[in-house]
Amino acid sequence: MDTNTPNTIDIIAREDENLSRGDRLEVVSKTLPVSELREKFKQFMSSLQEIIEEDAASSGPFHLSEVQFSAEITGSGDFKLLGIGLGGQVSNAITFTMTRKEKS
Repeated sequence: MDTNTPNTIDIIAREDENLSRGDRLEVVSKTLPVSELREKFKQFMSSLQEIIEEDAASSGPFHLSEVQFSAEITGSGDFKLLGIGLGGQVSNAITFTMTRKEKS
């Protein structure tokens, strides 16, 4: 294993993930293990792929070739989809683009 690869990553997140929009926003810095973040990312991506079924991705002569969504990483390392109107307003959002693989 490469000794230069970091074992942890710092995340700046809201202190309380359950605050409503009107509540005062307080942020904290947390250090998480990269391995834990990697596993949570894999779970998140797996769940998203389950949502997009092969059959549901086509309608008549057209097919869905790309899906784009925004997510955030919480202080505990969980990935969460951003709801309506938040994707463009949250500056720390991560944007993922999934493109359909070409069939061989």
